[in-house]
Amino acid sequence: MEKAYEWLLEEFDIDGAAARILRNVLEYADRMGGDEQCDFLTEMLDGTIGLSDREIRNLCWN
Repeated sequence: MEKAYEWLLEEFDIDGAAARILRNVLEYADRMGGDEQCDFLTEMLDGTIGLSDREIRNLCWN
């Protein structure tokens, strides 16, 4: 989860409240595994900060 969070902060213009919300989303996703985690992250992040479907899938760590 930490690697995904750091990558997002480095690659996209995210700070302040948006960074805290993103961290909360990733912490929630950390409780999930496999396809459930990827589906959740896709639903939460699609169309938000400019991530492609492939980038979202690559974020999945469980």
